[in-house]
Amino acid sequence: MKYVNYVKLLFLLLLIIGCKSNTNLKVEVENNLNKNIPNGIVSIQLSKLSKFNINRLSVYDDKTEIPSQVVNANADGKPDSYIFLVNLAPKEKKIISIKESDKRKNNSRHAHAEVSVKRNYKLVNGVYTGGYFESVKSTVTPKGHTDHNYYYKMEGPAWESDKVGYRLYLDWRNSIDIFGKKVPDIVLPEVSHDKDSKGHDTYHTMADWGMDIFKVGNSLGIGTFGAYVNGKVVKVSKTDSTICSILDDGPILASLNIKYFGWNFGKGKTNLNSTLKIASGSRLTNYTLNINSTHREFCTGLAKHENTEFLKSENKDENSWNYIAFWGKQSLAGKDDELGTALFYNNKQLVKLTEDELSKIVVLHPQENKINYYFAACWDQEHNGIKTKEEFIKYLNDEVEKLNNPIKINLLE
Repeated sequence: MKYVNYVKLLFLLLLIIGCKSNTNLKVEVENNLNKNIPNGIVSIQLSKLSKFNINRLSVYDDKTEIPSQVVNANADGKPDSYIFLVNLAPKEKKIISIKESDKRKNNSRHAHAEVSVKRNYKLVNGVYTGGYFESVKSTVTPKGHTDHNYYYKMEGPAWESDKVGYRLYLDWRNSIDIFGKKVPDIVLPEVSHDKDSKGHDTYHTMADWGMDIFKVGNSLGIGTFGAYVNGKVVKVSKTDSTICSILDDGPILASLNIKYFGWNFGKGKTNLNSTLKIASGSRLTNYTLNINSTHREFCTGLAKHENTEFLKSENKDENSWNYIAFWGKQSLAGKDDELGTALFYNNKQLVKLTEDELSKIVVLHPQENKINYYFAACWDQEHNGIKTKEEFIKYLNDEVEKLNNPIKINLLE
């Protein structure tokens, strides 16, 4: 009798283990739009997946595994979300399965973020001379750091998708620039390890992968953040210290965090915590900034250049997303190149649209100490890129529709 009971108990334990190994979570995703959503991002908090070993998770659309990644959405250095990419037809609703698997495919990387610093250098008249660049997870900007002293590869952090790349000048300019990409490969790890015959970074001349295609100067470049004080832009130029950290490095989402301590924008000092994200298949960078200040007017915008046409959307709803954009011959790559730049903002944070001699300006106010917006660049030499103003306008309207109508997510227990 005891033997029979032991056999039953063993059978029961094996059944429980077997059920646990086959545990999966069904996720219903729904497209509310009358158009395709390719590479739509679905995000689920890890707390909802506590029954799983997160290191063994896979996602399946029917029997096909789709790209997925554990990410640090809250920029606190700890994994907190699980994301995957899904393709949805117009008005489509489908069921996605999340499960543990020993046969997971290695997702090829289509998003990358990096910050590289000079090693084994000699400091000569304030310039970091010789040595080599090394990619790091986090860096504190040296005291006295300024532009063009070659401490940072690409002058600061850089990030890319298979569509486009960007970089941020991690110095008094604190502006954002564009890398036009002619190929869908990850390229930035190999960029800017050498100089041309004039001592300039080689990304300023055309290579097989592309080049730096935008002139920023003292403008807001593309999506640069600042304060708006007495009718003027004050960029994040004067700080006590700065820390830049890479949060996620693909395969489908890349993100970085920059903390500015003691930012003096003319209304006292404050701290600023910012995160930039880009996803596979997308040109959009999502820029979120946390700031605790009594000042209520901050800003971003786009550089103004000759031979461009200004475009804007007119969504009136209080919580709607809108865009401002430029299309035209504003690329540094060639006089006949077409380049579109765009900035997406939400009406609930909008104070006003204005401009100065260098930039179109979007003035925003924080909500719960946070500002959130997106920017994007579209170059006609991009792989399968946008070639005409009409295609650019369609792209802008499609992106605004997706922002205003996010994918619906329902966890089915």
